[in-house]
Amino acid sequence: MKTNKLLFIALLPSLSWAVPNVSDGKLLYDESCARCHQNPYQDLGWSEMTNLIELSHMIHACDGYFQLDWNKQDFEDITEYLNSEFFKLDN
Repeated sequence: MKTNKLLFIALLPSLSWAVPNVSDGKLLYDESCARCHQNPYQDLGWSEMTNLIELSHMIHACDGYFQLDWNKQDFEDITEYLNSEFFKLDN
């Protein structure tokens, strides 16, 4: 029983990564994206973006091109921020 409690406590930090954080996404956007994309929806003609998968692909492309070295949580945060602020995609 004690081992299960220790395992649970050890896993707590990783469990917190499961939820996207819009505030952190905004920080990532402000630090890494806003220089080129003041308003990504208008500036890039992304009005044709139809789903979160397409948005995710664009974010990964920028990450690779600019070598941002973001982790999985960063991608979730920036995707959530961009979607809630600009795109409002359902899926």
